[in-house]
Amino acid sequence: MAVWAILALSVSLRSGYSVGAVVLLAVGLWCWPALLRREVALPRAMTLWASSILVMALVWSMHIVEDGRFITSTLGADRMVKYWLVLLLLPALLVRSPAVWALFWGCVLGAVGAGLTALWQTAGLDWPRAQGYTNAIQFGNLALLLGLWCGVWALHVPAGRRRVVAWLAAGMGLLASIASGTRGGWVVLPPCLLLILWFTLGHPGRGAADRLARSLGLTLVICVPLAFLSPVQERVHEAVTQYWSSSTASEGTSVGLRLAEWEFAWQRGVRHPWLGVGQKGYEADQRKAVASGESPPEMLKLNHAHNEWLDMFAKRGVIGVVGLLVFFGLPLALFWRALGRLSREAAARPSRRAAALCGLVTVLGFFGFGMTQVMFAHNNGNLMYLLSVSVWLAACTGDQRHPFDRSLHGHD
Repeated sequence: MAVWAILALSVSLRSGYSVGAVVLLAVGLWCWPALLRREVALPRAMTLWASSILVMALVWSMHIVEDGRFITSTLGADRMVKYWLVLLLLPALLVRSPAVWALFWGCVLGAVGAGLTALWQTAGLDWPRAQGYTNAIQFGNLALLLGLWCGVWALHVPAGRRRVVAWLAAGMGLLASIASGTRGGWVVLPPCLLLILWFTLGHPGRGAADRLARSLGLTLVICVPLAFLSPVQERVHEAVTQYWSSSTASEGTSVGLRLAEWEFAWQRGVRHPWLGVGQKGYEADQRKAVASGESPPEMLKLNHAHNEWLDMFAKRGVIGVVGLLVFFGLPLALFWRALGRLSREAAARPSRRAAALCGLVTVLGFFGFGMTQVMFAHNNGNLMYLLSVSVWLAACTGDQRHPFDRSLHGHD
């Protein structure tokens, strides 16, 4: 139920993911004594993932004391503590693998909830962009992930009602992304689709070239019609026009502001390459740059660089960038290896392949989102990455003794 709640309530309720996270934490704390007594197996994959969480927690602890003051907000101790709490809930996922029904229906209801929220806000409340209960970019990116997860399940469940439901849910997640006007998510969609199809369309009788051709063809069939939708065309035209306009003309626009933020963050990182300037130092430098006319005033509305890597480089230097690389790279390698192993096993359970592919898409999705947004500047970005990667990793590497696939075929 905790895993189901994390996925199903993630964007359709304010901090909906926290409901399941709190329950999972309680179960995890209850299971820790058994883990310490070595009554619960600790897979190597989960150990490596836990180590990457620990590395990132240490990265967030940098500059936690600035100007003699201990920072307790979400930019300081609060964020670091949540990473430690996720470490404490991991034993719950080791004692028993997440049930397939929780994963499947959690993704489906999460994506449907995202789509209904988007329709209500844009059609009912007449908002220009769907924002969920966060902001348009975070909402659109997370909704797209939910839709992609549903697409993965649709390709792995037997033909029938569940497959139809999964495809409809995938469409609702995509609808929410389009309604949010989040261009970063649209850039991530084609490579993620291509990856999903590449791993799903594998067949012993087909060569790599034929498999790639089919995957590319289906990706184009899905993505090209989406490019002609009015909201997509308007946002893309706006981005292209702003990018090629003069700096003066584009000042204050979303593209012009991003370019100014990227340049500003790069300069901060170059001047303080090893440790960065910290969050407070970054904001102080922002105010100075705006006061001197070096940066546009609109930059003060945000406390990050709209790019995950540049933001990390500016605030925590090369050490932070290396930590971020581990945070993405380790789970990426774990899911890739799991997919390779499961693809070679003729008797591999489809739900395990689906979980591994959902995990891989999660890491690549957040990596791509981070090119034009700092997902980890927001609480939902941090927790959704931590929780979903943990769940998918447990699902594809968990205890084989438990009946993991019966519910895909209609059994309890």
